[in-house]
Amino acid sequence: MTYLRALWAEQLKVKRTLALWLAPIAPLVIVGMQMAMIMDRPEYYQGNPTGIWQGYGQQIVMLWGLMMLPLFITLETALLSNLEHTNQQWKHLFALPLPRGAVYMAKQISSMAIIGLSMVALYGWIVVGGLLLGVLLPGLGFEQPVPWLLFARYVGISYLAGCLLISIHVWVGLRWHSFALATAVGIAAVVVSLFVFESDYGKWFPWTLPGMALAAERQALNVWPQLIASGVGGLIVALVGAWNVCRRDVL
Repeated sequence: MTYLRALWAEQLKVKRTLALWLAPIAPLVIVGMQMAMIMDRPEYYQGNPTGIWQGYGQQIVMLWGLMMLPLFITLETALLSNLEHTNQQWKHLFALPLPRGAVYMAKQISSMAIIGLSMVALYGWIVVGGLLLGVLLPGLGFEQPVPWLLFARYVGISYLAGCLLISIHVWVGLRWHSFALATAVGIAAVVVSLFVFESDYGKWFPWTLPGMALAAERQALNVWPQLIASGVGGLIVALVGAWNVCRRDVL
């Protein structure tokens, strides 16, 4: 019950915050960019009307996983952590009659839930954008049925491959008080990922893992090793992070 109370309290704190409102809005940026590209150069997408939905969805989720998702996770976890850092709430939280691990667990689950909400929004915006393109650009192929299950698979792979990344940034955001430091770590890692992406380490680097997992799926390769590594690694980092943060001297 104490863990449930901590989770409920976290839900009340997140309500009506910028972190929550950004979840459904951020994916719209990538979808809008892809729609603009198709409208600007529709001739590049002609000739394969039966596969236009698949290519359109793959490109959006790939761009989201490689570019937007790592930065979005960095921003969201930093915002959630800043709720406690800004108001100097750690003394109060750790003085409450509940395990310190419950506080960390609530942050971890809240972060994963908000990122999950953004993935659901991404799924919805992909479909809405494709249907809108079917109206604006008739004959391009968007009149074909929407591949609902295929898009769900793409989005699900991207989310599961990002679990390790979420745990890393939750730990960084809660361990250090500086909002600038938490965001700088994520931005620096994304810059590094631009160079790591084409190397042999790209498919295991946490900040490229969501995009590389989807790339493997596009090539009909086995993505389960990467998904398992992300899930197990995320759990280990969450446990280590909880142990480290809960041992801090907040006095």
